[in-house]
Amino acid sequence: MIRLVGRRLVATVPTLFGVLVVAFLLLNVAPGDPVAAMVGERADAATIARLRAELHLDDPLPVQFGHYVWGAVRGDFGRSYITQRPIARDLEERFPKTVQLALAAMAFAALAGITLGVLSAIRPGGAMDRVAMLLSYVGVSFPVYWVGLLLILLFAVMLRWLPPSGSGGLAYLLLPALTLGMRSVAFLARMTRAAMLEVLSSDFIRTARAKGLSEAAVIMRHGFRNALIPVITVLGLDTGSYLTGSILTETIFGWPGLGRYVLSAIEKRDLPAIQGSILFMSLVFVLVNLVTDLVYANADPRIAYD
Repeated sequence: MIRLVGRRLVATVPTLFGVLVVAFLLLNVAPGDPVAAMVGERADAATIARLRAELHLDDPLPVQFGHYVWGAVRGDFGRSYITQRPIARDLEERFPKTVQLALAAMAFAALAGITLGVLSAIRPGGAMDRVAMLLSYVGVSFPVYWVGLLLILLFAVMLRWLPPSGSGGLAYLLLPALTLGMRSVAFLARMTRAAMLEVLSSDFIRTARAKGLSEAAVIMRHGFRNALIPVITVLGLDTGSYLTGSILTETIFGWPGLGRYVLSAIEKRDLPAIQGSILFMSLVFVLVNLVTDLVYANADPRIAYD
């Protein structure tokens, strides 16, 4: 396991470097001038020229890239063009909010989706199976922003039970977590159902039943654990995407997380903020995938670390 972790961490270096190169080139060939966004249209030419020189925007692209790589290696992502705050400090403030939202959404999705999938697989074709599959199809079909707006209309505007936006206590977290996790509920329900149906038709399940084990023990102890691998894959991928910023959900609900921060940086063409956020999100996603691979072996001992 230690060798696997070491190899994966070493492999992240060229991956992150590639992300850094692509993000740098795409942002620097995109139209628009970040200095104009900083100072506005009424600034004089001398002020614009001075700022471009201070920010090294007049240097050749290889020189600009070298400055940025050297800073990133030292953990310095630079300062925001707009707020003049260190990017690392902005990420430090925004990322915990994204983690809070992601964990709440994933807990809801795992509990609801896996439960629906297991209940559907116990009696395929039954009433619970039809209801669960209907809910999963609805969850997959509806866009995230549409679900969010519906929840705001119902629970915030009509019933006045929950606040429509902002951050604070549990009340502010419920609607964005439900919106973000709804799509994962659908995928997890369908994935769990398919995996459970395949496992429950296996020979070792028939043997377990022939030995006189209770149906609950057969399903949970023998069936569910062997069906976990595809479920863990979905959980890992969705958790990684949630942690790297759910732009639509955070924007709809005014949640001060990483996704909203990136969207604001893109709108203002704040290049250091965009580049630092992309590099940080890539690192988080790689680490989540590594944790997912390690969880595989705990779920199924037949999986080796080779």
